[in-house]
Amino acid sequence: MNKELKEVLEKSSKAIEKLQDKVEDFSEDFAEDASELWADIKKSFANTNEKLKSAAKDLDQKSDEANLQAHLSTMEAHDRIGKIKDTIDEFSQKVSAKASTELDMVSLRAHLAKMEAEDFWDKKGDEITKDFNQSKDKVQKLAIDAAGEIKEYFEKLSDTISKKS
Repeated sequence: MNKELKEVLEKSSKAIEKLQDKVEDFSEDFAEDASELWADIKKSFANTNEKLKSAAKDLDQKSDEANLQAHLSTMEAHDRIGKIKDTIDEFSQKVSAKASTELDMVSLRAHLAKMEAEDFWDKKGDEITKDFNQSKDKVQKLAIDAAGEIKEYFEKLSDTISKKS
């Protein structure tokens, strides 16, 4: 099961990188507000991508602690994306429509979503660890599903941006 999770994590990471490359290709045309928002979203992408890569790396280790860390990192990445998903979707729509006044609101929502994700992880991290210790298979399955959702989301968003370019 760890092999399957590692493959999905690596594919998710590549999907994030592909999307970033596509957005970067036309980021020079962004209004100032959109450029600032893109910089914030890019940081969130980088943090999420780092979590995915760290989780894949941890799966190479044999210890239960490393596996736990891999699964927790996957779940954290999934949660972070879930919290900013609407903001990212709205950003891509606003960028394609070049509606810079509404981007201020999107920027604020992205920042709030980021703060919510961090608060969630602070509050739920111990609970997730406890759940993992009670049921490794359940958490592994959730991690695989979460990583798969991340990959599918970024591939879909990448395709959407490709169609608009």
